[in-house]
Amino acid sequence: MQSEMEFSLISTPQQLEAVLSRWAEQGILCVAMDFEEESNLHVYGEHLCTIQLFDGTGYYIIDALALAKTADGLASIKAFLEGPVEKIMFACQSDAALARKTLGIQLSNIFDVRVIAMALGFTGNLNGLIERQIGLSVENPSLKKKYQTANWMRRPIPAEQVEYALGDVRYLFQLKETLLAEMERNLSAADKKKVLYDMARCAEQKNPERPGWEKICNFKLLSGREKVYIKHFFIARDNLARKANVPAARILDKRLIVEMAKRGTWKGILSGPSMRYADTFETARLKAQEEVSTKS
Repeated sequence: MQSEMEFSLISTPQQLEAVLSRWAEQGILCVAMDFEEESNLHVYGEHLCTIQLFDGTGYYIIDALALAKTADGLASIKAFLEGPVEKIMFACQSDAALARKTLGIQLSNIFDVRVIAMALGFTGNLNGLIERQIGLSVENPSLKKKYQTANWMRRPIPAEQVEYALGDVRYLFQLKETLLAEMERNLSAADKKKVLYDMARCAEQKNPERPGWEKICNFKLLSGREKVYIKHFFIARDNLARKANVPAARILDKRLIVEMAKRGTWKGILSGPSMRYADTFETARLKAQEEVSTKS
């Protein structure tokens, strides 16, 4: 199957630099942008896999995995993402966090259409905004779920995944134009000033990054002792997953991590194949026990 949308694949720093040079020569100062990522679904950890772009006439797929393998490639991504070209996005916060966490890059010059949309009372997703502003119904929940859980680390990238990825940047220029016009018509000067203020900071980190164990559901409801145990059990599971390069859930379901923390032991909880990790979790238990004793 061939993608119906023609695009250029960028997998070397030279190719990216050539595109940036061409944009500069043509006076292209703004592009539409979106990311696809891997987040502990198929391998260990989070990875920025692709950056899809639309410059108003042409589509591009940046193979971020390939570029990030070399210092020159990473530098070329950084120069673009932190550079002067304006990048139109929808809800950039999670993508900005991904770039910081995985590549040490802070997105800049972002025009987040969701910032204006929210000021105008819209709280839905990208497809809903496209329907509201442009009158096109592009929602397909089954396809959305399929491609959000697809393996974006596969190379070559399957054509149908490319088609899906490019679709997310297809209408961003139109959304920017229509939202700006609506903002001019319907918002007060003070509200417009607030939108511009929020836009300038939309990609910035709002809160300190929390460790993974604090993101587990109902963490705040655990006792101080249980929080110590869940930290050490979580770190042990994470180290095992990193070593095997598999999602942490394949080592042990997080619900069992919570149960282990509440009981203060892995005994009676690990069973079957997971028993191979008993020594690792016993070491974690002893570390947690020592920390609890120290704090008492």
